[in-house]
Amino acid sequence: MGVTTTDLEALALAELAFDRVEADAADAARIAEQALELARADRLAEAEVAALHALSFAQFELGDDRAKATIRSAIRIADRHGLARRAGMARRRLAHQLAGEGAVAEALRHLDAASAGFDDHELARSYVFRVAIAMIAGRAPPPRAETDRALATLRAAADPLWEARLLRNRGTVAAERGDAAGAEADLARARELFSSLGARESAFATELQLVRVELRRGDLPACLARLDAIGSTDVSPTNVAEIELVRSLVLASARLTDEALDSLRRAQDAWQRVRFDDFEGQLEIVRLTLLAGDTDAARALARSARSRFARRGADIAHARAVALSLAAAVALEAVRPADIEDARRAAATLRADGWHQEAIRARVTVARAALTLGWYGEADAELAATQVLRRRGPVADRVEWWHVAALARLERGDRAGALRAARAGLGLLDRHRASLGASELRVTASAIGIELARLGLRVQLDAGAADAVLAWSERLRARALQLDPVTPPDSATLRDSRTQLREVTAHARRAQRDGDADAALLARQRRLEATVRRLSRHARGDSAAAVHDGLDRHALAQALGARALVELIELDGELTALVLAQRRLTRHRLGAAEPVQAEHEWLRFALTRLGRLPRGAPQAPALREGARGSARTLDELLLAPLAARLQDRELVLAPTGGLHALPWALLPSLRGRPLTITPSATVWLARQTPRGRRRRQRVVLGAGPHLRHARSELNVIAELYPDTTMLHGQSAGVDSVLGAIDGATVVHLACHGRMRSDSPLFSSLELADGPLNVYELEHLRRPPELVVLSSCDMATSATHPGDELLGFAAALLNMGTRTVIASTVPVPDAAAKRLMRALHERLVAGESPARALAGAQQLVTRSELALAGFVCLGSG
Repeated sequence: MGVTTTDLEALALAELAFDRVEADAADAARIAEQALELARADRLAEAEVAALHALSFAQFELGDDRAKATIRSAIRIADRHGLARRAGMARRRLAHQLAGEGAVAEALRHLDAASAGFDDHELARSYVFRVAIAMIAGRAPPPRAETDRALATLRAAADPLWEARLLRNRGTVAAERGDAAGAEADLARARELFSSLGARESAFATELQLVRVELRRGDLPACLARLDAIGSTDVSPTNVAEIELVRSLVLASARLTDEALDSLRRAQDAWQRVRFDDFEGQLEIVRLTLLAGDTDAARALARSARSRFARRGADIAHARAVALSLAAAVALEAVRPADIEDARRAAATLRADGWHQEAIRARVTVARAALTLGWYGEADAELAATQVLRRRGPVADRVEWWHVAALARLERGDRAGALRAARAGLGLLDRHRASLGASELRVTASAIGIELARLGLRVQLDAGAADAVLAWSERLRARALQLDPVTPPDSATLRDSRTQLREVTAHARRAQRDGDADAALLARQRRLEATVRRLSRHARGDSAAAVHDGLDRHALAQALGARALVELIELDGELTALVLAQRRLTRHRLGAAEPVQAEHEWLRFALTRLGRLPRGAPQAPALREGARGSARTLDELLLAPLAARLQDRELVLAPTGGLHALPWALLPSLRGRPLTITPSATVWLARQTPRGRRRRQRVVLGAGPHLRHARSELNVIAELYPDTTMLHGQSAGVDSVLGAIDGATVVHLACHGRMRSDSPLFSSLELADGPLNVYELEHLRRPPELVVLSSCDMATSATHPGDELLGFAAALLNMGTRTVIASTVPVPDAAAKRLMRALHERLVAGESPARALAGAQQLVTRSELALAGFVCLGSG
């Protein structure tokens, strides 16, 4: 910043360095070293202490291991020269560093010693450290009345920087305790003061705490947008750790558990660099491990954390760890009476110290644990004490309250009451899901209520009424697809990132085909994907547009007509089929799910392997016979028990779990039978309502590169339609294809397809200038009516709890496309041309897509194993 040693004396230069830390720690360290050199040259003890103090502060923010040794030197020199005030100020800094390392008792001793000789102004400044140490140590902060008096003193002394520091720390504690209003008031004022003073690092940290406030309110799009607006470059390791921790908290709330764990690991790496022992991060790793379903590891981590916190006297952190330990014991069905007593005391500690939200969460866990031991009175008492969750609170806590309430009613034999509680909790979840605009967040939100939805389904399966089972099966599945789509945000940054990603991915794929993989290029691709993913999550929904609760079975039966509906349900490892045919609904037990899953995995392996083998490969006959054998076994397990009801009817089939990716037409009893695959009966019924007539039919045919028979496939199809838009070669770029298919009647795309199981919304079709992925597809103004994807694996979707689907075909259905025809397995392109010609001949003749596909597949003989992988998705 251009400061020279001749402009300022050593002491003034040291003070300048101290004030500069929160704007630019590296620059502050350089100024402090200048001041230290001057002070030592002129033997100015006070200036030397002040310079060491500023240097230690800067070193700490920069993650420099020397920070503690530097501040101890400052204390020794101050004590030796009788500089009591300077020694006290340095001891405050040392106390903060010691608390961060877990030496809380020693930190408090230094802080008390520091305060002994202070005037009212410095005592007020000391509250910055008292609140920070309480927060770091997991203890109760000073009473608000005390910090109010300290703030008044700082304002009277016209000390805005220290006022901002105290407001930030107090607001941070308020945010952690669930006091959103109090936190926002303190933090907003602190951010304003820091910004006016040029304290960039502190303004950054304060903005992060405001993200926590938004998180408490449950506004995930606002949280994500606010978080992504905060730059994370050129900030201190402490702030790097904090941004990754907050990101972890937000991602966990969105049930993006893997991403949340990655962020938390980055936070831990940053804490390690500054030798900072963060209780919040340790608790978060327990919670995320529990969310990820690793209950044994979560319980071990919780027990370790509570022991460590107890040794350090961190009462609040210990109480929170006790509550998490009980939650893990509940998940493991290993609750002991002592666990409940410990958690009850922990909840009392949290409540007494003002951690109201954490106390409520702990008490709900106590209620659930009490039910496992038959302590119904205890459970009822805890539920009654936490009824605030009926009206407000984080959505996950509110859904869990209704889950425990449903369990309590069920234990007393009140099935109707349990179902009412389950509907109330899932209604909350529906409104929350509708407030999200990003399809990914809508899908992952279902994990919040999956246990509650399964409870309702389990109750109805036990009762045996098929109508009620169907209603609850629909209440569980594909809720995200029942919401109106939201167009993702279209900022210049997002558009630019999508374009760059397309170019980089195309370059990376060319290099891969040439056997010249470029690690730097792939790393850039991953960074751009992360940017597109993050920015696309900012889309907002409308919580008033929640999905309708209830399936009109009579309307469903009427829409089916002569067709039959088969809905598969998997619960507690058992498969059940519901069949609606001739207006009669029946229920059929199919047995264990595991044999079905095993056969399905083998079938997909065999078909995938066949698709990659060269013609005439010696292992091909054995693979073909194995695939046919698996198809016969699956037919016996899934459809033979239903044969009497199904007869030879056309089917509408709602699979479950991985069976969404099954090549159904390979099953012997389904060969040649018209079949529509749908995520749920509700989704299928919604797409039966005819749309307004289009002025004219628009047919778009497109071909991607590196597919030998794609151009000829388009030519034979074009002969069947009077007027088509043909895109191939360089004309078949992403923007051209998107512009052409927007609002089209029939779209046929012959391209290489890639299903990305690691990130389904980057599943793509390869076009002339790069991949067309789901994130770009979602910007269509009007989805095409019928889409045929002559590509590998494009019917396959990633399946999430609640039979929520993410993938290319699922995205088209979500946007409003009525029917998608695509394959669940690799496709031989030469044979695909014959199938596609036959398919379009039947479509032009007026057959429905399901009937046209079944008829075309009957003609296939030589490549029937691969071409039977094509399925008709949506309305049929």
